[in-house]
Amino acid sequence: MTPKLKKVGVRLPDWTSGYASRLFEGFLDYCRTQSPFEFHFDHPSGGDIEPSPIDAQWRGDGLLVYRHTKEEAQAWKKAGIPVVNLSAEIPTPTPDFPRVTIDNHALAILAHEHLAALGLRHFAYVHESTRLYSSIRLASFKEQVLKHHGHFHQIDIPASAFPHATRPQQIEKLLRPAIEDLPRPCGILVKDDIAGVWTARLLKSLGIACPQEMPLLGISDDILFCHTTQPPLSSIPYPGRLIGHAAAKLLDSLMQRETIPPETWLTLPPAPIIPRESTHHVTLPDQLVSDALAYIRKASHSRPVHVSELAKHLGVSRESLRQRFITALGHSPKKEIESIRCRLVTEKLRTTDATLDALASEFGFTAADEVCRFVKRLTGQTTSQIRKLAAQSD
Repeated sequence: MTPKLKKVGVRLPDWTSGYASRLFEGFLDYCRTQSPFEFHFDHPSGGDIEPSPIDAQWRGDGLLVYRHTKEEAQAWKKAGIPVVNLSAEIPTPTPDFPRVTIDNHALAILAHEHLAALGLRHFAYVHESTRLYSSIRLASFKEQVLKHHGHFHQIDIPASAFPHATRPQQIEKLLRPAIEDLPRPCGILVKDDIAGVWTARLLKSLGIACPQEMPLLGISDDILFCHTTQPPLSSIPYPGRLIGHAAAKLLDSLMQRETIPPETWLTLPPAPIIPRESTHHVTLPDQLVSDALAYIRKASHSRPVHVSELAKHLGVSRESLRQRFITALGHSPKKEIESIRCRLVTEKLRTTDATLDALASEFGFTAADEVCRFVKRLTGQTTSQIRKLAAQSD
């Protein structure tokens, strides 16, 4: 006799459909290898499928929900339904259910590395002050900027506190003067891809060139928002498959009546940034440094660049070049050369299965062990650790 499957409800807001659908890959991964579920998911079908809302009255064996109300939490707990929250947001000061989300601190590190690689010294964060996840991203991004001696600018937009009827106008009313006051160039990290749409449209209306004056980086890699924004929006992907698997595993443990504190909060690392035109390049105040960065980026794809070679190409002394780099970027040409080369190598490690010998040949290292030592020195991680993390985020 076939055992009865556990009835599991999944509820996601419609505005997450461009990225959160990746969760289902993770749910299915877990079900295929561990414990199969019977999923119930209420999704618009144009009337072809009978609606099955998941609310306070829903009954089943377990729930995977992206946010919930205080009243829903009370009803589900009273009914004895195990729940895993897929959002950082909670309706009360203390959590009712365990959470599984993206690691917002790791996300901030990625964001800063990506924007700083453009040679920026000024960084801004577009923050939604009514949301916990945004507050965590704000604190972590600010920490990274200041840690690396950059200048941080904060823009507060309490969007969810505005009435729906006037929300777009109120967002623009607050955002416009804040953007106009930013120094140029300045890299902007937005709290999510929806905020990336607001910001990109405003930059265009103000005549501010993106990415040349203000490169823009989103979060979640929502296929609709990122591909339709002008210019197309670079973004940090939501690791839906990882989160989905971890959440299904956690829910299964709860359904088996294991004791898991509601304060439990699992965080999963983001996937590597998907670069698009919104962070392609920046025009720096010192044209010579901009020219130097372009030369380094082009040459580093196949060989190491030496400071003496760079100085000769630009027609300046090594000391003059060093001083101009420190003024423009806050560090030496040698550090920038190594950083760019390291980013290229680690991107290959994350996105290809090329052997270390092949990478050594491609990037001009003497041997595979030199690649390993170089990557370890600059990132603190081994090449195998980098590949393992990338594989987990797929």
